[in-house]
Amino acid sequence: MAYKRGSVLKTAFDAYTLLALKGAGSCGEVHEAVDSDGERRAIKVLHAAKSSSTGLKRSASDFNFCFKSEHRHIMPVLDCGLTGAKVPFYVMPLYPSSLRVMMQKGMRSESILPLFGKILDGMEAAHLHRVWHGHLKPENILLDETEAAIGDFGCAPFLAMSDEGRRYGAPEQRKTGYKLDGKADVYALGLMLNEMFTGKEPGSNTQPKIEDTAPEYGYLDWLVERMTKHDPAQRLTITEVKRELIARGIEYLSIQRLNALRTEIILETDADDPLLRNPIAIHSVDFKNETLFLTLSVVPPSNWVAAFHGMSPGASFIGFGPERFTFQGKIAQTAVKRGSDPQAMLNSAKAYVDVANRIYAEETVAAHRRSLEFERQRKRALIAAEERRQQVLARLRL
Repeated sequence: MAYKRGSVLKTAFDAYTLLALKGAGSCGEVHEAVDSDGERRAIKVLHAAKSSSTGLKRSASDFNFCFKSEHRHIMPVLDCGLTGAKVPFYVMPLYPSSLRVMMQKGMRSESILPLFGKILDGMEAAHLHRVWHGHLKPENILLDETEAAIGDFGCAPFLAMSDEGRRYGAPEQRKTGYKLDGKADVYALGLMLNEMFTGKEPGSNTQPKIEDTAPEYGYLDWLVERMTKHDPAQRLTITEVKRELIARGIEYLSIQRLNALRTEIILETDADDPLLRNPIAIHSVDFKNETLFLTLSVVPPSNWVAAFHGMSPGASFIGFGPERFTFQGKIAQTAVKRGSDPQAMLNSAKAYVDVANRIYAEETVAAHRRSLEFERQRKRALIAAEERRQQVLARLRL
């Protein structure tokens, strides 16, 4: 059903007036609209025949992910509702362009990997939350002047393999009873990467190589080949794709990880340590039997205690050094000599904790950077060995 200009779609929170039909696909129609504050939005109205209760239930977690996600490369869902005919629709930011439009205009080779890196970031974030797209195509990558966002999460359960846009679908998606996972998204990304350089859509038996169009990026042909393996078990993961590119010196890419404590995305370039985000603090104090007892916010790890005890002698206050403290669980304690000022000792202890936090953070970050550099050097060595192997094999003749 095509909704006319001027039609109003209401949710529990707002009303949206449709301005123009932006496009229609196998999942639904996308309209430009304006909300009650005059903000322009994009509204996707799902096809009534395909938005079954079963499909909606299967997509609920994906839509919820887009409601909650604050990742800059995931298209957020701002609002949702039902039309008068009880057909679901959802509201998104309005982007002026898409990857399809950009590819039709032609892309400069040097601009492709920075944009592809943003797409990888968005999909890696989704995969870390175990959210799979299953319907990736250039039309679903929305662009403005500086950013890219992936849309249409949750649409895969409504689609059949015969639908438009499925030329980016992985071979296993054509099988009955296939259970969607992230390897199908990797397949689609590999096809899109090749198309961004060559300008040729997938579908022919002889896809052009990137090396033929942009020889300086010919190393990506191996990556595309690994991303589009027929057997999903042989494909790289998105994180592995990033590692390959980083090892090639693509420095603007970073591996992302999901912090289990907060279900937030962090960068591999940042050390994932809860004490860096929430340094140790003194939560309470007690005094009995001429002993000062300090309850810390968490049980300090051994290297934090070593930092506490190992700070320079110049960190000692009023002749009362950090070496006088003993630790057991969350409790730090020290004897108080008669004539000493317990308040001054507490102030000193707070200063010691601050210094220990700083030393611990510096040492943790330095160790993390050493580990990253070691891994990059190892990967570069593997790449060099594989390139040497390929060069030799290319010259050998039986």
